Amino acid sequence: MGADKDSRLVHTVEVTAVNRRYGRSDYLPCIAWGMKAREASCWPVGAVVDISGRIQSRKYTKLLAGQPTEKTAFEVSVINITRVK
Repeated sequence: MGADKDSRLVHTVEVTAVNRRYGRSDYLPCIAWGMKAREASCWPVGAVVDISGRIQSRKYTKLLAGQPTEKTAFEVSVINITRVK
């Protein structure tokens, strides 16, 4: 969990595993802010959660074998997150 200059703007990054076929998984970072971030930061690793939000993408450049390569990263901007009990 991190805090910006204004202590009311607290955020956390949770990583959600999305199971796929053949025993593979994708991991999506989920960014939450404010009270939802504070609450989620107290949950144990492996907690089952229900998330609603929007998927965002951004482009970045990574050096592969000395050559710049454009990549796309995906993340979820969390609107609501609750722990499933």
